[in-house]
Amino acid sequence: MLLERQNELKVAAEALRRAAHGNGSLVVISGPPGVGKSAVLSEIGELAGHLSNGPTTGSAALPRPLVMRAYAAPAERSFALGVTRQLLEPVVKSGTFVTRWGSGPARPALAFLQGDPESPRQHTATTVRALLSLVENMSQDRTPVLLVDDLHWADEGTLDWLDQLVQQVPHRRILVAATVCEGEPAAEPPGVRPVAAAEHTLFPALLGPASVDALILQRLGVPGDAEFTAVCHDATRGNPLHLVSLLQECRSRGIAPVADRASEVATLVPPALRRRLMLSLQEQPPSVLAVARALQVLGDGADPQVVGELAGLDRVDREAGLWRLRRLTLAVPEGKALRLAHRAVHQVIEDAMPPGERNRLHLRAAALLRYRGSTPERVAGHLLASTVALEGDSLVALRHAAEAAVLRGAPETAARYLRRALLDVPPHSEARAVLLVELAAVERSFAPSVAVRHITQALSLLPDARARARALLTITPTATGATLLSLGDAMRQTARELPAAEMPPDERRLLELRLEARVHLLCELDPSVIASAAERLAGLGGRPAMTHPGQRELLTALTYTATVSATLPASEVRALAGRILEHEPACAAHVHTMLPLVVPVAVTADSVTGLMSWLDTALADAERRGGRLEQSVVLSEQALVLLAQGRLTDARERAVRALAVSGPEEASTLSLIASAMVALRTREVDLVEALPERVRGVHENCVLAGLLTMVRGVQAERRHEPAMAVEHFLDAEYVLDRAGWRNPVMAPSAYWAARTLHRMGESERAEQLSERHLEQARAWGAPSGLGRALALHATVTGGSSAPRLLREAAGVLETSGDLLTRASVLLRLAEVVAPRHAAEAEAALRTSYEVALECGAARIAARAQELLGPGAVGVPTRGRLTSAERMVAQMAAEGLTNQVIADALGVSRRAVEKHLTNCYRKMSTSGRPGLASALEAAGLFGPADAPAPPAETIRPQGAA
Repeated sequence: MLLERQNELKVAAEALRRAAHGNGSLVVISGPPGVGKSAVLSEIGELAGHLSNGPTTGSAALPRPLVMRAYAAPAERSFALGVTRQLLEPVVKSGTFVTRWGSGPARPALAFLQGDPESPRQHTATTVRALLSLVENMSQDRTPVLLVDDLHWADEGTLDWLDQLVQQVPHRRILVAATVCEGEPAAEPPGVRPVAAAEHTLFPALLGPASVDALILQRLGVPGDAEFTAVCHDATRGNPLHLVSLLQECRSRGIAPVADRASEVATLVPPALRRRLMLSLQEQPPSVLAVARALQVLGDGADPQVVGELAGLDRVDREAGLWRLRRLTLAVPEGKALRLAHRAVHQVIEDAMPPGERNRLHLRAAALLRYRGSTPERVAGHLLASTVALEGDSLVALRHAAEAAVLRGAPETAARYLRRALLDVPPHSEARAVLLVELAAVERSFAPSVAVRHITQALSLLPDARARARALLTITPTATGATLLSLGDAMRQTARELPAAEMPPDERRLLELRLEARVHLLCELDPSVIASAAERLAGLGGRPAMTHPGQRELLTALTYTATVSATLPASEVRALAGRILEHEPACAAHVHTMLPLVVPVAVTADSVTGLMSWLDTALADAERRGGRLEQSVVLSEQALVLLAQGRLTDARERAVRALAVSGPEEASTLSLIASAMVALRTREVDLVEALPERVRGVHENCVLAGLLTMVRGVQAERRHEPAMAVEHFLDAEYVLDRAGWRNPVMAPSAYWAARTLHRMGESERAEQLSERHLEQARAWGAPSGLGRALALHATVTGGSSAPRLLREAAGVLETSGDLLTRASVLLRLAEVVAPRHAAEAEAALRTSYEVALECGAARIAARAQELLGPGAVGVPTRGRLTSAERMVAQMAAEGLTNQVIADALGVSRRAVEKHLTNCYRKMSTSGRPGLASALEAAGLFGPADAPAPPAETIRPQGAA
């Protein structure tokens, strides 16, 4: 049964009925290739064969239809009256009524039809008249139904004969039905003259989704999923021939009609369909093929005028070619533009196009689009498709496209453009060096190790120290150590050459400071460099200048070195880190400077207030830019901050995401260190299992090697091998000490060793290590590190000193951002003092419970509630907000941004972020979404005319 052809068959049935009553007609079935014209024609023949010819009132029974079929073909157009022979020869050879039908004027027709079909004798007017009389005689006894498929390919003699026949059929029992393919040159006027006399012209439509679903069931035996059906409909646009070919291909490949295989079906191009389309195109005039090639090259959304210019056609030929492609359904409109209909058409045209012609068209298309002001990336797409050498404007266009791709957040696409440009630049030229540096600036966002290699290649080709310095500063400082060490000598040499290079003084100063910062970072394992960091910082003055980016980068490098070596107290580096962040905008670009090192400095100094908000803004910018490395580094920074806040679950999630985004092979040093530190604090050693072997093994990065050795110690402890764990911890201490990492917070090897030794019962060694660690923590001065050291010493020494040490730890941690350590110490304190100081224990337990809930430490919260007893803990009491915090919180809850709040109150954005962080902590909410409800629940929404807080409650920007 034909699908969606009921209206066409109804018209055909009526025409058959009228013909049987002496009112014949011509029915033409027209449409593009594959729409099902032949199927409708065949169904008309079936209708004629089953036509009911019962008697009518007052008349004899109507004669039975006589169905005659013929199939025209291009190869037989030179065969005179060939299609006529196909129609009439079977009837003449059957012998029935032949004598009567061939009598009189029809006699020459019998001689013609029974003669040699290969005879070169041309048909004559007598023969044509005789053939007309033959059909007329047939209509006396039967109802002739003449079916001609592809009438437009019929020979001229047949067309002449049919043209005369259709003039007579309105008064005869004769029905002529023929198919004509739209878009074929032979089908256009005046080629098929009989069509003009058609009484009925049928236009079978493309199939809808419901019919596509029915065909899937019919051809594949099972119903198709909705997604599979939709893809089949989109791929074929409902063309029955294309759809059947596609489903046959699915069947041969064993593709089931399920949603999971839908994407696979969208890429299929059945060979039979390809051959059919190829033949259809080959029959077209050259202008049609030229337009098709232009559409193929230009792609979707092609402007018809550009299509014509690319094809080299004038307006008339262009419109004619586009019209034929639309009639053949090989091209479809897309607004005011055009595109090729489906993948099969693309492939057929691509296969038929010689490589040289393809290159010529792509280069011509690039030039046309550039001249017309098209987007740089669209121009570059054609240059990428060309395999010939590019030069001049084409190389410039690729570089412009790379800039556009970077701006829209597609660095990998930008790298493709620049790599293509590199292919055609002279190998030992300055132009190649410049292009290599541009490529490295893009690649550092997703392949920093590759970027380093390209900078290395460019250095020897650059003309002076100024250009080499710019190239070296392209490299991301937090890239893996192995790649940066290879450029250490080049950085030092360039730094020595810069003073003599010709450039503006301001630029020279910027390059010198930024290079000095990087050289300092490369030499951070050198004891002399570590020792000089404090002196260099002192030389910068009590309040070093921060307005210059180079100043901030150098200050960051020096502060970082002073932090890891603990040569300056936490109070000093905390102030420096805070000032750096106040002057640095929150954006993804900071990843490619020294600025990411400020985060571990702030974390180690226990000064992370407001830092998450700054990093959230930077992460949003990194996601917009599409750089994987930028996202990975910012996520690692967030992991460190969350770790410092005691939010271990969130810290672990960020660390895992950081490695997943960049990939372990391209992870930055900061990401690797963050993963190791999170693994230590959470005791989840599987976090470092994702790291590649070259990282987990012994390599040139002593710091990372020491941290991973500590992780192995935790792993041994979990395997109940305490002796092995202590050995690992002490080995890590030795390695980190050699690397200059002596900060008790960043390198807590003694902490872990003392803890394990105490559990092993080696109290003396444990107490020695614990006391040494406590001395280092006191010297450093960060509340979180000191609180943990005091708590450890209380555990190791025990006895009467434990309450004193734990009280001191609890007091120190009141100003700390490490909520987990604070909750844990308060719980320990409550357990120790409970027998003698019940009130103190209860207060400690209540605070421990609230703080544990805030940081998500469910185990500590449950233990505190258990010790307080059933029903003792209700809704946790929220902290009291200061007047400044309340004002900032109310403005934030109303939807104002941090910058707007800062401008309204006359303070820095950093100050607003600090107040909001305190509000989140005190109100037990995770951010702005829950702040309004928390304020309302606490009754802290004041009237609109409430007086503003005193000016001194919020520190203005730059205030001492």
